[in-house]
Amino acid sequence: MQIMEGLVLNQQFAIEFSIQLALFLSSLFVMNLLVFKPLLELIHIREQKTRGLKDAAEKAKLKAEKLKADYENFIKAEHRTTSLWMDEERKKISEEEHRITQAARDDVGEKLNGLRKQINTDVEKARADLSPLISDFASRIASKLVGKTVSIAGIDSDLKKNLNNRPVVQG
Repeated sequence: MQIMEGLVLNQQFAIEFSIQLALFLSSLFVMNLLVFKPLLELIHIREQKTRGLKDAAEKAKLKAEKLKADYENFIKAEHRTTSLWMDEERKKISEEEHRITQAARDDVGEKLNGLRKQINTDVEKARADLSPLISDFASRIASKLVGKTVSIAGIDSDLKKNLNNRPVVQG
């Protein structure tokens, strides 16, 4: 009887075990179908997106570094070009300034020479006009200084010669 009871217990255990195993396997199948597969797919999709975003971020970073290097090279080249242009413009301005200054100097020099000639002409004219009056003025001055009437007719020609040889305005 004990053996029978043991067999019945073993048989009952085997049935219960079979039922539990069937329930477990069916639960596992349902869970796999409804939970695990979608969850694994979501995890896989998330990993792909993360990898894709990381790859895209890395590509964007490399592209940004390349653009930065290109921009810096462009700025350096433009700075050089601008510096050369500014140097050329400064040179042109300096040459133009020199040309204008030289033209002004030449113009002023011509006007100054013209004025000197005019002054010399006016002085010569004044000398010519005043030359006959020199002896009379000299006689009057000498008479007032001495207190007697004095005639300076003899030294008149020497005085005129000295006055005429003297330059008035020199260039």
